[in-house]
Amino acid sequence: MAGDGPGRTCFIAAGLGYDPVSMSTVPTFPPADARPSVLGPTVVISGSVSAEEDIEIHGTLRGHLAAPDHCVRLEADAHIEADVLARDVTVLGTATGKFTATEIMDIRSTARLQGQIAAPRLVLEEGAIVNAKVETRSVDAAVRVAQYRKQR
Repeated sequence: MAGDGPGRTCFIAAGLGYDPVSMSTVPTFPPADARPSVLGPTVVISGSVSAEEDIEIHGTLRGHLAAPDHCVRLEADAHIEADVLARDVTVLGTATGKFTATEIMDIRSTARLQGQIAAPRLVLEEGAIVNAKVETRSVDAAVRVAQYRKQR
């Protein structure tokens, strides 16, 4: 199941997941209870979102998103202006804000990202446009700050 133990796979996208240990995309067929929550392309959220499961965003989010033990996937049609805290963050769309990943930040070739990134591991595909301060060492402090902001 997504979110269980080391080497866990994020069950996001049609038949594909991300294995943070091998740092590669792997074929997956998740059980229904492991599939992510999906915010569709017509959904616009202004405020705070907290999730205890993987989440996939196609719409617009302005504010905060916290899924500290789960995967967040910001799809190509997503428009994000938010502080994001998750175990794994994958960006394919347009995103502005502070992005804190406790394990890995994956920025795909279609991404347009601006802001701050804190993650112990960073994957950056050729073609992505990134204008961000990147911190790969002091991630624990960034996580504590993001969790504090979530509680406010």
